[in-house]
Amino acid sequence: MSNVATATYTVAGMTCNGCVNKVAAAVTAVEGVADVDVDVSTGALEVTGAVDDAAIRAAIAEIGYTIED
Repeated sequence: MSNVATATYTVAGMTCNGCVNKVAAAVTAVEGVADVDVDVSTGALEVTGAVDDAAIRAAIAEIGYTIED
């Protein structure tokens, strides 16, 4: 995979492990994503792969969460 990078986001609105699983599943489904780590206590989302920022943001928005800038 070319252009492999790690991007970190802060996801607003996650409150439980169900939220973590929902976010992880949505982001894992994005083309080019190799690994996802989600921390409910901090809202941190770490994405590794050939990451398309717009696609990550769209996947998060589609499931009802927002990324804090």
